[in-house]
Amino acid sequence: MDDSKRVILLEFNELCPQLLDRFMQAGELPNFSKLHQSADVYVTDAKCDVEYLEPWIQWVTLHTGLPYEKHQVFRLGQAQNLQHDSIWDVLAKHNKTSWLCGSMNTKWDASDTKITALPDPWSIDVMASPHSLQPFYQFVRANVQEHSNTNFKLSAGDYVRFLWFMLRHGLSLTTSKKLAGMLWKQLTKAEDRWKKATVLDWLQFDVFKHVYQRQKPHFATFFSNSTAHFQHKFWRYMEPEKFPLKPSDTEIKKYGGAVLYAYKNHDALIGEVLKLADKDTVVILSSALSQQPYTLKDEEGGKRFYRPHDMQKIPAVFGLSGVQKVSPVMSHQFHLLCDDAASAKANFERLQAMTFNGGPLFSLRLEGHDVFGGCRISTLVPEQATFEQDGRSQSFHQVFYLADSLKSGMHHPHGVFWVSQQGRSHQKVAEPIPLELTMPKILQEFSLQSQL
Repeated sequence: MDDSKRVILLEFNELCPQLLDRFMQAGELPNFSKLHQSADVYVTDAKCDVEYLEPWIQWVTLHTGLPYEKHQVFRLGQAQNLQHDSIWDVLAKHNKTSWLCGSMNTKWDASDTKITALPDPWSIDVMASPHSLQPFYQFVRANVQEHSNTNFKLSAGDYVRFLWFMLRHGLSLTTSKKLAGMLWKQLTKAEDRWKKATVLDWLQFDVFKHVYQRQKPHFATFFSNSTAHFQHKFWRYMEPEKFPLKPSDTEIKKYGGAVLYAYKNHDALIGEVLKLADKDTVVILSSALSQQPYTLKDEEGGKRFYRPHDMQKIPAVFGLSGVQKVSPVMSHQFHLLCDDAASAKANFERLQAMTFNGGPLFSLRLEGHDVFGGCRISTLVPEQATFEQDGRSQSFHQVFYLADSLKSGMHHPHGVFWVSQQGRSHQKVAEPIPLELTMPKILQEFSLQSQL
């Protein structure tokens, strides 16, 4: 077995094969094009119903080589229940090291020194390995989970501690300039302050590079959600002709280039990764799934999300008891981790009884000690609207706020999977391959495909 082989797995969530082709042909993505020219190029197919077409399910499939029916992980934070080996577990058994930088919904053996791991910002009760990476995880988690809440503020001490961490973990001049520029845009309320999501990529890449250069792991992952976020929010401004609910000319001018901006940001990141990769390093680009225009609710005014002003006050606001912890996840959803199954059931039934316009206020699931859910109202709510709680009317907007803009992108089962290395000839596989075949292809680079 060749111990000099390295694999860097770029996990750029929900990149679209057709948008990549379009932007590369237009000359907008030189580093993607360079990667593409020396790659085996596949389109993956998740082959599942829309209910299971979620990144927190499909990334587990890519990491384990198992469809969701077998790995049985269906929600963010549920990977700790995984009973199957992931790529890094197989590699560890062959004395190979891994560095997992933000990969979504992962489980690893924290006692195994061959695995270094930074959890994704939607994880629940997970610690970074080693613990020295925990300050980055905690700071980013707080910002990602509250990104749509304009009232959310971290303390000056939080920022000082994070800056001190970054200064000791590879903060670059490039990232420092991007961070300073974005902070100025937030302070001055610049029209393009929506670009702030991409700054996280560069902060995380500095940490990735710092660890990678010191440890030289056999296998490393780098996860980014920025393009997925921009596609969900801004696709309609890029292709307004595909949407019944048309944006204004002003909105198109402001946001029409947002999706391309996200792809160009990832293109710049690929350029930095290629500088790290020597002739023995395979760079794999993956997206697990992709997106397409979301038009299903346009005739009703579009789909929106409402979120509690303060997630941590959910127990007090709704009269819940026995809640140990509130853990926000993506968008408007949350976990209520309760003392026991009986408390969880009582809280589930209490929230289930609350109504808005005669229908349920929440969409909920009960799983043991955990109540998972979110506000199910997705249309614009009038200013004076109320919901019913314990037979009394409560002001809707005093409890909930409108998070983000109109939904513009929805998930598509096809994904990107390129396997690239210096000197490798380009070949494109015509037919999509099942997503679960990507894990064997990754292990094949280490001559370990027979281990499955």
